[in-house]
Amino acid sequence: MARSTGSTTSAMGFLAEGLPALSRGAREFVRHRPREARLAVAAALEAAAAHCEAEERGAAEGVPEKLRPFIVRRAGEDILGVSEAAAQLEVSRTTVYDWVDRKTLLAWRATKRGLSIPAAQILGPGRVVPGLAGVMEAIGDPELTWAFLTQEWPFEDEVARPLELLQAGRVDEVLDAAPGFGATFA
Repeated sequence: MARSTGSTTSAMGFLAEGLPALSRGAREFVRHRPREARLAVAAALEAAAAHCEAEERGAAEGVPEKLRPFIVRRAGEDILGVSEAAAQLEVSRTTVYDWVDRKTLLAWRATKRGLSIPAAQILGPGRVVPGLAGVMEAIGDPELTWAFLTQEWPFEDEVARPLELLQAGRVDEVLDAAPGFGATFA
């Protein structure tokens, strides 16, 4: 777990001043499980920050339908189309669509004509990050799943991006954390 800095400590003090009274059960939880309480608060704050960032970055409700394909989302992140993903995976376009349907590969419709597929989930020819289907099942929406996978979150012994943990084979840890994120946006 990361050490708190002076600015983090002062921010936490500021936050504690305005907290509503906790229930008896919540007070007991904090008293008997302070580490888990800190992790729960950190996860809730990260989820709220990701939600606000997603709203600020891409709320397309006010954009006319014909202009929505031109909205640039996720600057700096490599997003592929079906043909590009098929080439990197060295599989057919049909296989890419099949993997998206089975949730082996995360993708979402950004335009009427095509899918947006984050390149970071592709490990090489015929290989994608393990565990994506389970995370997708827990969260439900592919874009929210990708937001969860690419943001830093507090895990038991470190702060890390779930995508990196999946790449390292730590699938169970990510699958344990995903339902909490998914429930936040349900």
